[in-house]
Amino acid sequence: MDPDEAAQAFFGQDDEAFSEMLKKLTANDPRLTDVFYRTRKRFLDSQSS
Repeated sequence: MDPDEAAQAFFGQDDEAFSEMLKKLTANDPRLTDVFYRTRKRFLDSQSS
């Protein structure tokens, strides 16, 4: 899997699946939640332009 495919698989999930995954990934440091959501927004915005 190349980096673009990996990013699409991670950030391209539906909102519910992405939120559930983030709960697990950020359990030890909830501050990361905002980082992931900002990065996802930038990724999705770049995909639509």
